[in-house]
Amino acid sequence: MRQIVVEIPTTSRDLGSSDLAGLQAAFPGSPIHSGDIDDQSIKDQAELLLITGDVEPGGAAHYGFASFNRDYVDSPNIDDVTTGGGGLPGSPHTPAPGSPGAGSMNPADIPAPPSNWPPDEGTEYGSGQGGLYSPHNASQVVAQQTIGDLTLGTSS
Repeated sequence: MRQIVVEIPTTSRDLGSSDLAGLQAAFPGSPIHSGDIDDQSIKDQAELLLITGDVEPGGAAHYGFASFNRDYVDSPNIDDVTTGGGGLPGSPHTPAPGSPGAGSMNPADIPAPPSNWPPDEGTEYGSGQGGLYSPHNASQVVAQQTIGDLTLGTSS
């Protein structure tokens, strides 16, 4: 289904309908009516401002964060996660299941998880590619998406 952006179909005043000629007369200086912008120029501007490349500090959309890349180039790779005891995660997807022991609050005292930890990895709640899909791999797919690629109710 095509969404109306700025290229408005010709309409005439009627119940439930606007009047394009009336709108053009009411807003003669609008770039929509003068032809200065069209659907493609709006899409290109949205791609530039919303989806592609880096956002730099001091720009219109940084909100106090350092610069960041909207293509998720720094997303974590699950294969690079170091696991074990001593405060490390128990697996790339779960915390270590142990306790630091009686009287200790020190994460360094947490023992390594059992060798079969977690016993049912990948059965976590949710939808999508599954609990074992790496953010690094997912981000490469998301970075290639453009406006118009997705339809209502989908993410790929």
